[in-house]
Amino acid sequence: MNVLLTYPEYPDTFFSFKHSLRFVSRRAASPPLGLITVSALLPPTWQKKLVDLNTSPLLPGDLQWADYVFISAMHIQKESANRIIAECLMCGVKMIAGGPLFTHEHHNCSQIDHFILNEA
Repeated sequence: MNVLLTYPEYPDTFFSFKHSLRFVSRRAASPPLGLITVSALLPPTWQKKLVDLNTSPLLPGDLQWADYVFISAMHIQKESANRIIAECLMCGVKMIAGGPLFTHEHHNCSQIDHFILNEA
């Protein structure tokens, strides 16, 4: 099983710290700790790959490799999450979504195959 864990990009706002991160030699302010935790709970025989869109792009080959795409997002990441969902739909990859965005808006996301609601 190949699992692609995706963390949507934060928009360019004051709270994304995009412009100040270079002063502290960082590419992102918040690591995707929720996805890393979920990854540790998956079977050890599964292949896992993490793509944090705040530090690197989501490539077509990533989606072709994946059997499942996990998406974890907060509401501020909704636009980027929607782009990931659209790309997954075009590639026919099954999606599993969690995090605050999907816990509160899962009823608006019928295209997602499975949800992890509340805390994993």
